[in-house]
Amino acid sequence: MKITTNVKGQLAISKAELRALELGYIPSRPIFDTRYDLILDDRKSLKRIQVKYANGTPSHSRGSVVVKLSYEDRNKRKFMYQQEEVDGLIVYLPKIDKLCYFPLEIFVNKGNLAVRIQKPLNNRKKGIIFAEDYYW
Repeated sequence: MKITTNVKGQLAISKAELRALELGYIPSRPIFDTRYDLILDDRKSLKRIQVKYANGTPSHSRGSVVVKLSYEDRNKRKFMYQQEEVDGLIVYLPKIDKLCYFPLEIFVNKGNLAVRIQKPLNNRKKGIIFAEDYYW
């Protein structure tokens, strides 16, 4: 089987569903295209969750991956996630086989998200999003 972006996306969603069940959530999928991939029910509230597969590496940095969060339509208009569309972001990182949960303030209105999966060689910490801080 050819590993397409669609297959990668489905793998990420399946991993997120399994982890949600392990954590006591009831995961559900919308029946038509929406801005989110999963609904997580904790028996008190429902959360709309976007799920991403992130395996890309930026050329300027070893040890991090970039999560693409925006898309362009045919008219070159750029769309990014808004607060009223989703409640959280789950990213599957296949290089380390882990999931990260990011709250709205980390990804809303951003085109990309750089996530560090290894410590930087210069030990910099300010302004860096470390995967280990968001493991789910």
